[in-house]
Amino acid sequence: MDVHTAPAEGSPLKAEDPSHLLRLGTDMLALGTWTLDLRDLRLTLSDQAASAFGQQVGGVISWEAALSSAEPGDQQSLRQALAACLSSRGPVDRNFRMKRPDGTPRWLRIRAEAVRDAKGEAVRVNGVCHDVTASKRAEQAVAETETRFQALVEGLQQVSVQGYDSQRRVIFWNGASERLYGYSREEALGRQLEDLIIPPQMRELVIEGTKQWLASGVVSVPAEELVLRHKDGSPVPVFSSHTMQRSLSGEALLYCVDVDLSDRVAAEAQRQELEARLREAQKMEALGTMAGGIAHDFNHVLGAVLANVNLAREMLPPAHPALVQLELIARCGRRARGMVQQILSFSRQQVLELQAVDLVAEARHALDLLQANRQPGVQQLLSHREPALWVKADAAQMQQLLMNLCTNALQALPPAGGRVEVELQRLHLIAPGQGLPDGDYARLTVRDNGSGMDAATRARVFEPFFTTKAPGQGSGLGLSVVHGIVLAHRGAIHVDSQPGRGTSFRIDLPCLEAEPHEAGSSDWAGLPADLSAPEQALIIYVDDDDVMRLTVRALLERAGYRVGLCGSAQEALALLAEVADEAALLVTDFNMPDGDGLALTRTVRRRHPALPVLISSGYVSETLARQAAAHGARAVLHKERMLEDLVARVRETLQPS
Repeated sequence: MDVHTAPAEGSPLKAEDPSHLLRLGTDMLALGTWTLDLRDLRLTLSDQAASAFGQQVGGVISWEAALSSAEPGDQQSLRQALAACLSSRGPVDRNFRMKRPDGTPRWLRIRAEAVRDAKGEAVRVNGVCHDVTASKRAEQAVAETETRFQALVEGLQQVSVQGYDSQRRVIFWNGASERLYGYSREEALGRQLEDLIIPPQMRELVIEGTKQWLASGVVSVPAEELVLRHKDGSPVPVFSSHTMQRSLSGEALLYCVDVDLSDRVAAEAQRQELEARLREAQKMEALGTMAGGIAHDFNHVLGAVLANVNLAREMLPPAHPALVQLELIARCGRRARGMVQQILSFSRQQVLELQAVDLVAEARHALDLLQANRQPGVQQLLSHREPALWVKADAAQMQQLLMNLCTNALQALPPAGGRVEVELQRLHLIAPGQGLPDGDYARLTVRDNGSGMDAATRARVFEPFFTTKAPGQGSGLGLSVVHGIVLAHRGAIHVDSQPGRGTSFRIDLPCLEAEPHEAGSSDWAGLPADLSAPEQALIIYVDDDDVMRLTVRALLERAGYRVGLCGSAQEALALLAEVADEAALLVTDFNMPDGDGLALTRTVRRRHPALPVLISSGYVSETLARQAAAHGARAVLHKERMLEDLVARVRETLQPS
């Protein structure tokens, strides 16, 4: 029996067999060894190599058989590898695809080196081989994943994805990034983050932040909304997220995912603008309602004041000293009446006398009127592409609009002078804004190069009684009247102004489709001057204001009429029941505590169909005029013009047809 004895203590161990160690190493690494004999071109395969080639253990195959197992596209590469091995002094390394005899595809890696004799001639080639199919499949899976990732990212139309290496250089830039930031992929790759899309004020913060992220491998800020920079320098609002990845080599990579918020920001800005317009419209509507009410009450007072002043003057001899004061009162009353008309223009509570108006002619007329008072150094320019620009408008209000805008522009110029331009053009507008439909518009622009306005002033520029002028130098009604006139004509007004850069008012009014034909003259030339009142005709006047009742009685009695006064609708109906046969006309106030003039008119017309009715009001709107006609009233009188209109309208109504 063989007995294994341990070596004596202190004796050295024998060296292990090198071939045994080599076999252990190749087994552990799953490396196969092979030898190609150059004399007969036959391959001797180790067990591992035979397994890799799909051959029997300990097999020997020809070089051509081994070569034919390779994929056709790789056979030439193997021939070149053998030639390189024989011609060089170093090893040759190749990867190739093959099929085993059972048809299984594999990837093999070979490393070979020629063995030479004493003369330096190659006599055989020794090599190792390794089945790398698993790693190749892993590489292929990674490549497919990368391809799918890039296809997915490229398919995101509104999501920008950028990749940056550890030096913040661009390594990935998808199509959405090109569209969002304006840089092509070729322009962006290799450039640093801060040189592309980071605004100057953010650069230092971004550089320091990304350095920390890349060093630690952790993004330390949450996703947030940012305003980055386009290639042309314009701001780009985005919702930005960041993530860190590691490359195969372990390098930290930063990926940024930016969602374009431009549409949302634009929509939010539009929403805020619409809300501001709504608030402004509601404010202006409330101010207009208040102004209309004030104007109504003022007209009551002014009608009585002006009528009584005129009556008083007629009672006094021509040289009476009080006539001077009465004239001053009348002048102030007329001025106040003009201011009331401006308030009504602002509140859009005037009846418009619409007709075809040529804005070119009106603008020329307005500038001619202003030319007389033009200061030295001031230029007034009128430009228009067409000889005439027709709109359907109230001519008097168009003239007032032009005068107010031009006067406002002149007053904004510095003492040394400046320029006021009036420009007229016909435009076809699509979605013009402020609720206007698409169509043809006459655009009136009045601009100056004066002091301009800041945002706070622009926000209040159309408010009534708001003015930046010194006390006593302006009523603050000019631009508010312009605003009211424009809206009453179903137009739109825009203001553009910056401090020190002047102001521009742009007004769009609907154009007439064609130039109007000249209207024929009317056959009616007014009432005859010698028309006298019917003999002692009885006029019943109804008003809850005792001052107006007394004033109207004086005016009518002076014209030769008898007058019956009533303080309410009920009093008027009671009086009519007594004097129905004598009454020639009923004149009633519109707004009374116990019922409006329309209801009284309806009742009177039902009970006394032959009795004509006139309605008076301190505020005459288009709606009131239509309703009055529908209820049978002959006309609606303006209270502030009682002195001028009352007697003439009464005579006209009582005159036989």
